[in-house]
Amino acid sequence: MIAYIRGIMTSAEEDGVVLETGGIGFSIHTTGRDRDQLIREGKEEVLLHTHLQVREDERVLFGFLSKTDLRNFRKLISVNGVGPKAALSILNLMTAEELYLAVQSGDAKSIAKANNIGPKLAQRVVLELKDSLETESIPAVFAEDLSVETPGNALMDAVEALEALGYSRTEALRAVRSIEGREQLSTEELLSAALRRL
Repeated sequence: MIAYIRGIMTSAEEDGVVLETGGIGFSIHTTGRDRDQLIREGKEEVLLHTHLQVREDERVLFGFLSKTDLRNFRKLISVNGVGPKAALSILNLMTAEELYLAVQSGDAKSIAKANNIGPKLAQRVVLELKDSLETESIPAVFAEDLSVETPGNALMDAVEALEALGYSRTEALRAVRSIEGREQLSTEELLSAALRRL
């Protein structure tokens, strides 16, 4: 297995990049976000963490700037019905943090916005990956916020109010999470502060 490739991007393609190392150019499928970052970095040497997909008639490399994205890609393709292109589409739409929030909060609607992902498949992603997705930046205290969904909880009341206003559960959770001292605020104060961030 090829764990990573370190080299210089020589060209960008619609679905990835060509990374040259040791005189060999590797065609690597990436998210649009990673591709754009590689384009901005230009001729600097970069490292992509890779996954090699082997089929009867082809071998395809998928690469990620983040090890977290690589691990989440592998977890996504382990879900029945999610192929590499669909997994890449989800990771292109959502950061690791956004995907984690969507899965933990049961927000299949946000995941279904990715290309090649319908509502049923998005729901399967939520159910199968609830306890296994990774993120680099969700603090433990917010994981507790997510799990406290009892009636009268100001955090969840604010999230539900934002959903009623048309925001997705992921957008609402992200906005509420960004409020400092949120544990001491009322639902109305949380809602007001969250709306300023949306």
